[in-house]
Amino acid sequence: MKKRFVDLAKAGLSSLGLFAARQYPNRVNGYRLTDDLSAIVPGNTPLCFDIGANKGQTIELLQSTFKQPVIHAFEPASATFTALSSRAPDAGVYLHQLAFGEQIGVTEFRNCQQSELSSFLPLNRNKAENIFAEEAVVSIESVRVETLDNFCTTHHIDHIDLLKIDTQGFELPVLRGGASLLGQGKVGAVLLELNFAPLYEGQSDPLEILQLMRSHNMRLVDYYEKERVSGKELSWTTALFVLHA
Repeated sequence: MKKRFVDLAKAGLSSLGLFAARQYPNRVNGYRLTDDLSAIVPGNTPLCFDIGANKGQTIELLQSTFKQPVIHAFEPASATFTALSSRAPDAGVYLHQLAFGEQIGVTEFRNCQQSELSSFLPLNRNKAENIFAEEAVVSIESVRVETLDNFCTTHHIDHIDLLKIDTQGFELPVLRGGASLLGQGKVGAVLLELNFAPLYEGQSDPLEILQLMRSHNMRLVDYYEKERVSGKELSWTTALFVLHA
């Protein structure tokens, strides 16, 4: 009787386009990102890197997930960093106007009208392939680029509990700049965006990212925030990885 009731309830939800699944506390379920972050990132005060902080969306997510996270947030674009800095100051949040890559230096950064689309890389202007092909670039500025390895050495950071990367197609250079940290198992978890649709020229290949993560003993937990522009194939998603013990 109970099983029949559950089956009917699931069928009813399915007819509304909804999905019901059992949630297990304190373990990975693969449904809600915040729940899975809580399950795999230890403690109430994890050290988190938010690379590509934009206006603080991930800061808010981390603060809603953990009691007292220590967050280093990085945003290279001047105008966006000003907006980020205008937030009410939070304890444990450190803001840096800085980008990360494979080498230390200065590189041109393209600021788009939608700041979330700004990138080191030019947008793919083929309208048949990219829904953002006509997005306006409002300015180009020179920004300072660091490597993860050098930044952590300079700031005496020996371990990152959660490394979040949202750099609009520039994920591989960021990861390669942290080869020493990743290779020594000093990053507990990585949260990053995978672009399957060709949004940018020369963007990071999702397969190369998966292979690189595997080479550093980082295992895929799940995909979240999946987007399908055409309604069929996956266009982009957020991937969560955890260091394999």
